[in-house]
Amino acid sequence: WGYYAAENAWMNSLQMIRHVRFGEMWKHVKDPSAFLPDVKAGEMPAVSWVIPPESYNEHPGGGKSVCAGENWTVNLINTIMASPDWKSTAIVVTWDDFGGFYDHVAPPHVDLYGLGPRVPAMIISPWARQGYVDHTTYEFASVLRFIETVFGLPSLTERDGTAEDMLGAFDFAQTPRREAQVSTERILTRSMPASSILSASVSSISPAASTIVSPLAGSTIGSSATRPTIR
Repeated sequence: WGYYAAENAWMNSLQMIRHVRFGEMWKHVKDPSAFLPDVKAGEMPAVSWVIPPESYNEHPGGGKSVCAGENWTVNLINTIMASPDWKSTAIVVTWDDFGGFYDHVAPPHVDLYGLGPRVPAMIISPWARQGYVDHTTYEFASVLRFIETVFGLPSLTERDGTAEDMLGAFDFAQTPRREAQVSTERILTRSMPASSILSASVSSISPAASTIVSPLAGSTIGSSATRPTIR
């Protein structure tokens, strides 16, 4: 696994965990600029968490426009799509907040704290259901649950253990697609191919973060297309 986030940045959550920062796991934490070279060298980790540099995380005041942040993400995705790893990869793109816009749907109260207002999320993969809007209630722990399902790992807490695992957004019976890459002159949310859009009710996490999971092909979830996970 790999965690790509700038050192000493407020978005670098793993730096705040003592046994990670001063232990063996810190070797998995790299600057975001290292991700594309890793992909091009055929060394993309099985699971990658990529957090943009502060100027490109689409928050105001970072010295770059929102479009520049979108193009940063598109370049990352295009590089993966052009690599041999694309055929077995799933990318989850999400944001840490809802932008302050009114949401008419009350967040589910799943525990003492409950979930927060909905934020955008996209699954980009040759195995994603094309042009599909998933109305399942997901949260950020759903990404963790998806990783646990793919790799046969136990849940860390009750929260991820009971979260939806996002498999309903995939069709592993379909022929995997290899589509044209996205122009950085377009708007990311209008033009991203091979994607499922998630109507997700979530809490809060790192800004404009992407989670990349590879491999998917030949994994234990290959027969999950029949699971009735959409409601």
